[in-house]
Amino acid sequence: MRSSPILLGLLPVLAIACSDASSSAPASNDSGTGDDGSTGAFTYTPAGCSYSYAPPSALDFQDLALDDTGAVSATNGVPQRVRVGLGGGTTKGKAGYADPTTSAAFTWETAESNHAAKVKLGTSASSMSTVQTGYTWTLKPSIGSGDSYFHEVHACGLKAGTTYFYQVGGGPSGKEVWSATQSFTTVPSSGSITFGVFGDARDKVTTWQAVHERMKDPQVGVAMSLIDGDVVDIGGEETLYGTWLDAIWKDPNNAASFLTLGQMPILAINGNHENDVPTSFANWALPGEGDYAETYASFDAGNTHFTMIDDQQISGTGALSAEATAQLAWVDQDLAAADGDRSAHPFVVVMGHRGVFSTSLHAIDGDVIAARGRLAPIYDKHHVDLVINGHDHEYERTVPITAGSPPTGMPTIAPAGTGTTYVICAGAGADPYAVGTTSVPYRMTKTAFGSGTPYIGAYSLLTMSGTTLTLKAYGLKASSSTVAGDDVIDTVTLSH
Repeated sequence: MRSSPILLGLLPVLAIACSDASSSAPASNDSGTGDDGSTGAFTYTPAGCSYSYAPPSALDFQDLALDDTGAVSATNGVPQRVRVGLGGGTTKGKAGYADPTTSAAFTWETAESNHAAKVKLGTSASSMSTVQTGYTWTLKPSIGSGDSYFHEVHACGLKAGTTYFYQVGGGPSGKEVWSATQSFTTVPSSGSITFGVFGDARDKVTTWQAVHERMKDPQVGVAMSLIDGDVVDIGGEETLYGTWLDAIWKDPNNAASFLTLGQMPILAINGNHENDVPTSFANWALPGEGDYAETYASFDAGNTHFTMIDDQQISGTGALSAEATAQLAWVDQDLAAADGDRSAHPFVVVMGHRGVFSTSLHAIDGDVIAARGRLAPIYDKHHVDLVINGHDHEYERTVPITAGSPPTGMPTIAPAGTGTTYVICAGAGADPYAVGTTSVPYRMTKTAFGSGTPYIGAYSLLTMSGTTLTLKAYGLKASSSTVAGDDVIDTVTLSH
């Protein structure tokens, strides 16, 4: 569990600017470590971006350093598991606010410690002339032995709905080590846009891989995937991330191609199995700033405002921690801003881990009830349209509801045209749970997967188009490899 970190100071940072030059002067460097090897204040300010990022000291990232031209091994320095996430601020309306239409964050690992942190990109594989620099750090794993070496670069000023080809790596001039060329497309700024939404992958990597094959289905055109937690079983075990991310990096059906990792933006919020340990934060790039960076994030896309919240602290059954208090204050502020921006983004969607109105295995767990009592009233206050959760390994959806009295109790079915719809979609590889069998007035539909069913899992596609927001849920079939080959198990369309 994360402890409350001290406030980080800011250091001036120089970095090479985004340009059309194939080479530029190197950035200045700051190791970010004290004489005793402990992590000190370190700030990364990406050139061309209106924000800075300071890793919270609680994460204890070691040997923080900006890109330099030190030696890189041609074997151990090869970038691995390249992924595309998102950086930026978390205050809607403020300069530097996260924007998936114009920015991206590239994260990768190497088998050695080096300070190579560059991305070169362009709109064709033969014109990757824009160069941006980033930073590196060493992760001390929470479980097991052996350090892990991470690299990250943020790029801003991109064009919406545009495909970029890129390589990551770096090193001394003439001896750089680069990844294979990959490509991704920034989220469009208008038109019909589809996101994949799913979670709880922690038990069967083959199911996790199959879900990502659907996300790559060219007949669907998923622009981004959002994950509601529990990617791995033990969040502090870095080797698990290696296995799960390897499974979605290289295409299992074509060794010369890639699946989704590094090919589309993927944002993952923590679940209880990540347990807020440093390893879980190292492996994904989310928008973030301040003491509790990357435990909450938000952004606008299409006709929708998306809010992602790590509910690990919020679900505590005792007195609220300083972290939980800060997170709840941010949720309230963020959703207030979203509710005031309905003319531009009429829908508001929240994603977190615990299914606060589940009727499955965890329905009456103390942490779930605590999260319900603290979050549902805020969702009601700001008229959230849709909440997507995981935690219970099933699929289910409520009718539109509001928090009851008390809010920890049974919800109230909302009058027509009001209320929040709650969805649990947690079938990306975790072992199945039984769905609730008792009749519940606020539950609209439920679907199990696993033994005795046609499905090995479940996932959803969320489509934003004009004045509608449509969630379509699918039962994942072992006999299929495409979305069209799976069964539609639920569809709900919201209108504004």
